[in-house]
Amino acid sequence: MSQETRAQFNRRLASQLDGDEAQQWQLPDVGEGLSQPSPLALNISSGEPEPPAQEEETPAPPTLAEIESIREDARQEGFDEGLTEGTRKGLEEGRLKGLEEGHSQGYEQGLEQGLEEGRARIQAQLAQLDSLLNQLVEPLQAIDNQVEQELVELSQHLARAVIGCEVKTQSEPLLLALRQAIDALPSREQRVTIQLSGEDMQLVRDSYGDDELARRNWHLELEPSLSRGSLKVLTQRSEVAMPLAERIDTIFSQFINQPRPAVDEPDYPRFHSAPDQEAGQGESDGMTSQTATADTDAPNAAAAQEAPGHGAA
Repeated sequence: MSQETRAQFNRRLASQLDGDEAQQWQLPDVGEGLSQPSPLALNISSGEPEPPAQEEETPAPPTLAEIESIREDARQEGFDEGLTEGTRKGLEEGRLKGLEEGHSQGYEQGLEQGLEEGRARIQAQLAQLDSLLNQLVEPLQAIDNQVEQELVELSQHLARAVIGCEVKTQSEPLLLALRQAIDALPSREQRVTIQLSGEDMQLVRDSYGDDELARRNWHLELEPSLSRGSLKVLTQRSEVAMPLAERIDTIFSQFINQPRPAVDEPDYPRFHSAPDQEAGQGESDGMTSQTATADTDAPNAAAAQEAPGHGAA
């Protein structure tokens, strides 16, 4: 008997006792009707008691740990879904952006590389063209140099011839050379010997006179090896030579090496691309034009330059 059944029995028994409902119990008839069950004392059925109805169990509320676990699971699930979706979206956007940037960068690099290669090819072709044109111009330059040298030599021969004729008739070039030689001596207070050719010695004697030569302590001496216009001044410790040929060469050297502005020749071919080659060509052209100008006026220029040229010698 369960506790609940026992409790019900006790309550009913107490109720009957309080209400005087208790009756004398008699033995039941054991004859007929044994097959029929009769209620037991206190009207309690002798059959098996019915099982009590089972009450539905109410689920217990979740604990704080379970709530936190559920919340963490939900957060992790949302995080995983967001991470997956963000990764997918980020990869797609990154791919599109990478394609755009890669295309732009590749286009710029390809354009720059193409320009550089184009410049290099153009420079190579220009260098090849310059080389071919220079090969065509080199023979012309060689001819110009040869003509220039021949004109210089011709001018020198003409100038020597003109100066040689002049020194035979004019005393100024010889006297100028004599004064320059005397001025070149370290000391004049000593005997000076002047060596000359026979014609020049007479020319100096006629120009100064014997008294003046003696006063200056100059002694004229014949030197057959000297040509007209040449002289040599000697002292005890010094010697100054003034040969005519060297004076003429000095004059020509100063004249040729004197810087002059270049003459522009529009029709003259110039194909040198390098700056130093262009500068060298400009100097060569200027020298050619200067030489041609000098050769045109060679006789007059040589005669006019004789007197100041001795001072340089």
